[in-house]
Amino acid sequence: MKRILFCTLTLLCVLCASGQEQQRQRRPRYVIPTDAPILIKQADGSVVINTSALCKDVRGYRDMTPVEITIAKGKVTKVEALRNNETPKYMDMVKPLLDKWNGKKVKDAQAAKVDAVTGATFTSKAVIENVRQGLKYYQEKK
Repeated sequence: MKRILFCTLTLLCVLCASGQEQQRQRRPRYVIPTDAPILIKQADGSVVINTSALCKDVRGYRDMTPVEITIAKGKVTKVEALRNNETPKYMDMVKPLLDKWNGKKVKDAQAAKVDAVTGATFTSKAVIENVRQGLKYYQEKK
């Protein structure tokens, strides 16, 4: 009886240890291209700002958090998160932030006080900084 119990416990330990090894494996890191053009003029007259190259030093929890900012007729029409290495769960928490600038004039959007999301503080602060730097760049280059 003791031998059966010992074998069962040993088997359980081995299974648990192999399960933990699988959990520790992380998804491969995505290499964020930093050579993309920063400002792209669209055929409809709108402008798209890509912060991948502009905000190389701005980091979220795991890495860069680049965004694309679309501006038409002097107003922000869309802010979209680009592919990044942040944990999807935390990026989902930050996504409602992206609408905070929509419909605002660029100058007003720059001055907007946007709070970081509790629970995804590093990621949301990085996204906010990407938007600020992207709008600043637009103001300087327009």
